[in-house]
Amino acid sequence: MELKSVVQRLKTAHIRAVFLFDGNTHWLHQQRKMIQQHIPRHIYLSVADPHAVAMHRYRDYLGSTNNAVILDFSQGTLHADALAALAGTIRGGGMLLVLLPEHDTAFKKRLIQTANKFKTIHHVTPETTWHHVLQTIGTLSLPTMLPPTLPTSSQQEIINSMLELPGTCHVLMADRGRGKSATLGLACAGWHSRYRGRELIVTGPRPAAVEMLLTHANDSARFVPWDKLLRDHKPQSIRLVIDEAAAIPMHILQELVYRFSVWAVASTVDGYEGCGRGFAIRFVEWLTQQQLCKIHQLDEPLRWSETDEVEPWLNEALLMKSTQPAISNDDMTSFDLGEVVFTDTHASQLSEAELTDVIGLLLEAHYQSSPNDLRLLLDDPHQQLLLAHHEKILTGVIWYSCEGQLPESLHQPIMNGQRRINGQILPQAIGFYFQQPEVLHWRWWRITRIAVSERVRRRGVGLKLLQQLQAQAQTNQIDALGSSFGANPDVLSFWQHSLYQIIRLGRKLNMASGYPNALVAYGLNPSAKSLLKQLHQFCQSELYWRKNELFGVNDAMYNIAKGILKGFAYGNLPFTEAQFAWCVCDRKYPLSAAGLTLPGLILSISDDLATITRQYGYSSQQSMQRQLRQVAREYLELIH
Repeated sequence: MELKSVVQRLKTAHIRAVFLFDGNTHWLHQQRKMIQQHIPRHIYLSVADPHAVAMHRYRDYLGSTNNAVILDFSQGTLHADALAALAGTIRGGGMLLVLLPEHDTAFKKRLIQTANKFKTIHHVTPETTWHHVLQTIGTLSLPTMLPPTLPTSSQQEIINSMLELPGTCHVLMADRGRGKSATLGLACAGWHSRYRGRELIVTGPRPAAVEMLLTHANDSARFVPWDKLLRDHKPQSIRLVIDEAAAIPMHILQELVYRFSVWAVASTVDGYEGCGRGFAIRFVEWLTQQQLCKIHQLDEPLRWSETDEVEPWLNEALLMKSTQPAISNDDMTSFDLGEVVFTDTHASQLSEAELTDVIGLLLEAHYQSSPNDLRLLLDDPHQQLLLAHHEKILTGVIWYSCEGQLPESLHQPIMNGQRRINGQILPQAIGFYFQQPEVLHWRWWRITRIAVSERVRRRGVGLKLLQQLQAQAQTNQIDALGSSFGANPDVLSFWQHSLYQIIRLGRKLNMASGYPNALVAYGLNPSAKSLLKQLHQFCQSELYWRKNELFGVNDAMYNIAKGILKGFAYGNLPFTEAQFAWCVCDRKYPLSAAGLTLPGLILSISDDLATITRQYGYSSQQSMQRQLRQVAREYLELIH
């Protein structure tokens, strides 16, 4: 059957088709060339092809609608977030063509095994061939479906509510392809007509993401980037509509709500926009506490037919609809921490039911969760799970990563900021920011996520999990445990109630969490305990310094500070990361005594680099750091 005939059949049924190409690299390359010849109008993303759009740019296409998307993973790793996101941009009658990596992994096998359950998700191999698959589609019994006329009755009901309640904040939460953006756009046009031409401002993660909304708004609204809104517009000066909210950091959304009159917010909750389902739950809860809100839901798919199988396949393959295990009030009443049973395992060893429970708990508990988490857990042997069960019900999980023991040849490049190795967050961060090569030798276990079922939170399950992990780490002769996270006060409080000590609190806000990044660690041998205790004391003193409070200086602090200052003078450590260290050194060996001077109170201002650059009149951050590095080198030579 010819491709044109297949496309026509898909359009008539208003459904999508997926083709998973699975073979050797040479064959996959041939298939891609053939596909591109037969489908001239398509979007092509690749993990390796320099002529394609880079796979990590997939978010640029959120908000668009496409007939065909080619995803080339043949020379790299499957990107589950891109797969889920771009599948959602394909309209009924369109096709998703995926070139799988040549090597088999647990995640790749999962995609294929789940695909075999659906008649319009096709596994194409050198033995089956695409031509044969197209012939198979010709034999399928596909219904005839007409694309819906907009607005649908559900959309019109929401539009009417929005126009009748102009002082209410309307929240639209639904899966992709349900017409959220179109609904908002039509409501904007109605607003413009009913309220005598009053303009609405639309914002979102990027202009392309709100194209559909603006098309239906028909000049009744205009787009302004959120950073420009916060910078240039006065509070309450505009009436605001926010689209694709899950792709905007939570703290930015909160600031927009505080600053402006928000009429509507729309978002998906699928997780591949940068946030997991935990985002939707927390944001809606917070928003309803701030102002009068009305929640709207769109369930019927508009971009494709209800008989379309792509979404059910992805939901099963990527566990995007997983929910945490149900715990009844009776279970909670009988909960006994002493009866919790722990299991250490790899995700690939779990049954489907167990894996579903774990992913469900991670999705509910964390702001940032995505399909890529599942791929990493299944395919990376360095990712482990520690599970807590009570009466066979999953109550908590620690996802931890094995890091460290980096080759000696990488130590100096890492400390100089010239190399960054994936999956080595803790040793690299401590090695770079504190200029401590010793930690690069250590074996680390990094706690990536810790999640506890909502019904048994604050009952000690999290701390019990940490104790169990510590016992296992000592048995396995691990040198240190640690974690890196956005320092939300509640999260920070949890860690402070454990044996872990905070060793670094960044100054810059993490764009995802809205909080500075924190590092906590716990040493398991005398050497690690000693160094991490010193780094904790150094961190505490720096926090006093940031608040202009008094702090003492001892020999251990001075030695750490001198190493950090050297990392600034001779490496790529930013000035703001060496500022406090220079203060410590200056306490022991004053710059003035060495015959050197620095501008004003530049060592006393705990501000960001851009602000310090402006305040002291430097032409650029690079120019300022270049001059300060020269002074630092001269100073270090004098105090050597």
